Amino acid sequence: MKGKNILISFSGGRTSAYMAKMILGNTFFKDYNKLVVFANTGKELEKTLQFVDKCDKEFNLNVVWVEALVNQEKGKGSDFKIVSFETAARDGKPFEDVIKKFGLPSKLYRHCTRDLKEVPIHKYAKHFFGSKKYLTAIGIRADEKHRVGADAHKIYPLNDAGISERDIREWWDKQSFDLEIKDYEGNCDGCFLKSIRKKMTIAKEDPNVFKWWQDMEEKYSVKQQPIFDVYRDMSITKLIELSKQSFTSVKDKHETRKKQSTLFDMDIDEEFDCFCKG
Repeated sequence: MKGKNILISFSGGRTSAYMAKMILGNTFFKDYNKLVVFANTGKELEKTLQFVDKCDKEFNLNVVWVEALVNQEKGKGSDFKIVSFETAARDGKPFEDVIKKFGLPSKLYRHCTRDLKEVPIHKYAKHFFGSKKYLTAIGIRADEKHRVGADAHKIYPLNDAGISERDIREWWDKQSFDLEIKDYEGNCDGCFLKSIRKKMTIAKEDPNVFKWWQDMEEKYSVKQQPIFDVYRDMSITKLIELSKQSFTSVKDKHETRKKQSTLFDMDIDEEFDCFCKG
């Protein structure tokens, strides 16, 4: 494919959806060959998959859905396959295939990100462009500057434009649809990178969310990596037990802001004459 190329990595969240729409409508990128890719791990929430499908149709993103094809033979790398909203895995199989080969991922060993997201996305991009020469647009906002890397092949349009998490949420408030999940739920329901409080809140709201994660710990536990969250020494079983105790749940930041705004927009000192003066 001739010309300049740009890969737009669509995670399935509000931020990357906003970024994809922004890039496709920006005249700065008009001469680029554009590709929007979403990598399904099999553990995204159904509402995430519905959101990706809705964004694709509403914003004409032409999203390509990929899933990892994990070769269980040692020394053989993962590949990709093309799926769709209808055929995308919902049972966690791609994720389990990675665990079966490499063991449970953790904060230190993030082979889930590598083999479920990065490998299939970039292998497809090279196939699509017919070249290794392309920019990758990453949805990191201005309030996440610490996550911006120095790779010359990656760009961060939202950070460069000064777009914050609040800007993104307020923009979605004005649209005809939105991602119908709380910000603390994220796209991967039991991710070990989430805070304990977030995961306790999710478990409290729906304990069944963690059944798959618990099964994986029991099925693939080894001495070197017995649980997902080895960094905090927090098994899924322990997490579920903690969620049954009294604790302060996490709240969606944007919903909390809106409630606070509603309260402080009111004149809370306003009084009315009761006409009972003597």
